[in-house]
Amino acid sequence: MKISIHIKKFAMLLFLVLVFFASKGITAAQCDLSVFQDQETALSIPMEDYDPVDVELLPTFVKLGPVNGEEYSFYADFYLKSSWYDQDLADLLFETSDDYVCRLEGQDAYGKFWRPGLEFLNSRSLDETGYDKFTISSDGFIQNERRVQGYFGADLNFKKFPFDSQVLSISIIPYFDDTMVTLRGLEPAEEWTRGLNFSDWKMTETSGSATSSNFKSSSWENNFSTYNVSVSLQRIPNYYVIKILSPVFIMAILALASFLLSPTTEDYDTRTSLTVTLLLTVVAYTFIASDDLPVLSYLTFTDIFLVLSFMACVLAVVAILAERSFKVYRERKLEAENEENFSVDDFLERIDRYLGVFFTIIYLGSVTILYILV
Repeated sequence: MKISIHIKKFAMLLFLVLVFFASKGITAAQCDLSVFQDQETALSIPMEDYDPVDVELLPTFVKLGPVNGEEYSFYADFYLKSSWYDQDLADLLFETSDDYVCRLEGQDAYGKFWRPGLEFLNSRSLDETGYDKFTISSDGFIQNERRVQGYFGADLNFKKFPFDSQVLSISIIPYFDDTMVTLRGLEPAEEWTRGLNFSDWKMTETSGSATSSNFKSSSWENNFSTYNVSVSLQRIPNYYVIKILSPVFIMAILALASFLLSPTTEDYDTRTSLTVTLLLTVVAYTFIASDDLPVLSYLTFTDIFLVLSFMACVLAVVAILAERSFKVYRERKLEAENEENFSVDDFLERIDRYLGVFFTIIYLGSVTILYILV
């Protein structure tokens, strides 16, 4: 019984000690801004032996998309951690402090000590007024974490829409050239986008690459270390296939199937009504479906497919009218010349079968070639 009481007292004492140290860590978390009066030390570039500062990058995406085909841009929401070493700054901060880590708000750190000044080459509009914090350790390790939200430009290609794949890239560049700062990403890259979920895209790859960007003017030219964060996406086409492509394809095949009906009997009116109705339906469906299609300056797979389907219906209607006109013309001519050894109906039946097979092969072949080539 006494042993259990002592155990409880020891557990309570241990808990109080942990609470004390935790509260001490919290109260000591704010960096002492008064030490930044030594601007020469704080703002100097932490280069050792004239080697460039190695800045490590770790992006963590919260949201990616939507993709805007009209403006060739996409939306991204992510946290960007950048870290480097600056032992002189740490010595300055912790010279008279017993703490091992301190924190600082981004707005308070502006102009107080050196940082790489990371920017985004392909940014369109950014909202960086949110989360921005610095963590400085006594061993010289400095980490800046900030939240970036906004639109970024992208080289999008919708020619195979809705079977297209896109690569969304964000290019990060420092304020200093590559003789002072080099950027690299922390692998594995798959961890950067682990929290992303898409309803209409399938994420196929996440990668990072270190490159160099050249900037020059009339008086200077410098290369800057650049790090590209790329996310490869493949569109899930189910919605567009079910709602647009499949119905139009079926209507085009039905229009071509009208060649199975005889052009010389009472099926003429039925066949004409069928093909004209399908033609008008394809036209109306194209206008309705345009709300779900991207507005672009060039034709996509879907645009060309709709044109081919429309032309298939038009050819079916034109063939019926031409065959009917030919039948009436030949019958009148044969009647005037009293010829009975020429059967107009048999001739039209053969031509009609050939045209039906020919147009169907041309339509299906065109769609297949379009999918392969576009």
